[in-house]
Amino acid sequence: MDKRRELRTIWNSNGIFTGSGYANFQRDLLSRLSKDGWPIAHIAFWGLEGSPVYLKDYPDIKIYPKMNDAWGADGMVHHAKDFKADVVFAMQDVWPLNEEFLKQIKTFIPYTPIDKAPVPPGVLNKLRYANRIVTFSRFGQKELEKKGFTSTLIVEGTDTNIFKPMDKAQARKELGLPQDIFLFVMVAANKENPPRKGFQEALEAFEMFNDKHPQSGILFQIQQPGPGGFPIKGFADHLGIADKMIFTQDYTAIWGGGSQFINKLYNASDALLHPSQTEGFGLTVIEAAATGIPAIVNNCTSMPEMIVDGKTGLICEHDKPRWTNDNSWVYPANVKSLYLKMEEMFMMVSNKRITLAQDCRDHIVKNYNIDTLFKEKWTPFMESLQKELLPLTKEEKSNILNQVPK
Repeated sequence: MDKRRELRTIWNSNGIFTGSGYANFQRDLLSRLSKDGWPIAHIAFWGLEGSPVYLKDYPDIKIYPKMNDAWGADGMVHHAKDFKADVVFAMQDVWPLNEEFLKQIKTFIPYTPIDKAPVPPGVLNKLRYANRIVTFSRFGQKELEKKGFTSTLIVEGTDTNIFKPMDKAQARKELGLPQDIFLFVMVAANKENPPRKGFQEALEAFEMFNDKHPQSGILFQIQQPGPGGFPIKGFADHLGIADKMIFTQDYTAIWGGGSQFINKLYNASDALLHPSQTEGFGLTVIEAAATGIPAIVNNCTSMPEMIVDGKTGLICEHDKPRWTNDNSWVYPANVKSLYLKMEEMFMMVSNKRITLAQDCRDHIVKNYNIDTLFKEKWTPFMESLQKELLPLTKEEKSNILNQVPK
C-alpha cells in the first residue's frame, strides 16, 4: 500500500457558505475531498473577513479570510504557507489575479472557466504561471489547445440528492406563486459591465412570448444591479411587462435561501432561460435539469455541451458576434430565435412534460452527478498529483517492499 503522506491543498474561491455557482460546486467538491481524508483548506476571498474559522457543516476544512487583494492572490501565498499546502488551487477567473503573487506560488493549479474565443491575452498571461490547468468544458479545452496550453477536462457537477424533482404545484404553493401561469426562471449574477447573462435579449423575447401567452412570467433569482449590472426592472417597465417579473429578493424574508431554496425555485418553474453571451460552463443548466426542468441556451461557447438539443433543452441562435476590449468575441442571442425557442419549449412542456422531465434528470445523473465525477475524475487526478509531487523516498520504497508477503 502507498505510504505517502496525504497531499495538502488549499482552494481559493468564493466562500463555500455563499450562494454563488463557484461556491456551490466547490462546497460539494471540498466536502467530499475532506471526507475522503485529503487535508483541505479554503480561502474565501469573497464572503469572509477577519480570522480563519471552522464551520459546523465542514469541521475539517480550515477556512481562511480574504486579505488585501480583492481576488485572494495575496492569500494564496500567505495562507498556503500557514497551511503548509503542497498545491494552491484557484477556482475562479484568473485574469484579475496579481502576477506578483502568482510568481511566489510553487504549485499553482487553476480550475478555471474559459468562456471566450479566442482566449483573451489577459487570461493567457496568468495561465503561464500554472503548473497544471483544469478546465470546465470541451470548448475551453479546445480554445486553450489553440494557444498551446494543455489542460485536464473535469466538468462541474451537482448533487442530485439536493437538486431533485418535487411536485410543481406544491413548490408553487410553498413559494406563493400562481398555479396557472407558464413560468420561466433565470438564475444568474447581474453585476458585469457589459452584462453577460443575456437579460436584455431574454426580456425582449419574453415580451413577444407574453403577447401570445399572457398567462406567463419570469422568476428571477439574481443579484440586483451593482456597478454595471443590467437594470432589469427598468427595462421590463419600458417594455410594459414589469407586472410579469417576480424577483426573489422581494421575498427573501419569506422564502429564505440556499440550495434547498434554489431547488424549489427550479421545481416551481417550467423552463430555465440561459441566453448568456459567453459562458464557461453554466451550472444552473445542470442544476435545473437535475430537477427535471429543461433549459433554453444560446448557441455559443460551452452552452451547447450542457444539453441534448430537443431532448433536455433547446438551443437558440446568436446574432453577429461582437469584438470586445479584451480581444475576444461575445455572442448576443438572436431575439427572434430565442422567442421561437420559447414557443417551442411551451409546446414541449405542454405535450410531454413527464418524458421531458425524466430525460433531463437521467442526463444529469449519468453525466454530471458530483459523486460519480468525484470518484471517476477528481480522485484519480488528486492521486496523480500526490505521486508527482510527493514521490516515495528509497527508504519508503524499501519499507513497502519489506511489508509485501513473500
